[in-house]
Amino acid sequence: MAERDSAGSPAPATTAEEALAPRPEPPPDPPGQAPPASEPEAWAAAVPPEWVPIIRQDIQAQRKGKQQPPLSDAYLTGMPAKRRKTMQGDGPQLLLAEAVSRAARATGVQTSSPEELRRDLAQPPLQEAYRRQLKSDLQKRLQDDPSFSPQRFPNAQRAFVEDP
Repeated sequence: MAERDSAGSPAPATTAEEALAPRPEPPPDPPGQAPPASEPEAWAAAVPPEWVPIIRQDIQAQRKGKQQPPLSDAYLTGMPAKRRKTMQGDGPQLLLAEAVSRAARATGVQTSSPEELRRDLAQPPLQEAYRRQLKSDLQKRLQDDPSFSPQRFPNAQRAFVEDP
């Protein structure tokens, strides 16, 4: 627990010199032995006890490292044009034909002409399989997204989450 003065304030914060001072290197782990599971939580003594469980929960949430979803069009519209262009990258692959063409180019597979590819991809069984996969991916995304609210997005709930 942090030292407190007579007014109940925590001990003074670490100065920049103390933070940048060289610390002795810990001895290397013996060969063939795994490093310790976790080092003691020295920070826990420097914060009020009621903060500790909240900070531990935040640490666990940050370790999961979920990829940030793409920025919304509304957010990107507010950016300067040059920054917006660099942030958008390739953009989403909206068309099946374009997605297949890119995948074929990336793997070096020879494809037929673009018209022939579009004709092949327009076949109803393939379109239906693509539609089912897209719906499945969207269902999973909405179920895993903590910020998705069925009350706020009832149409998305009806279209992708509820089974028809």
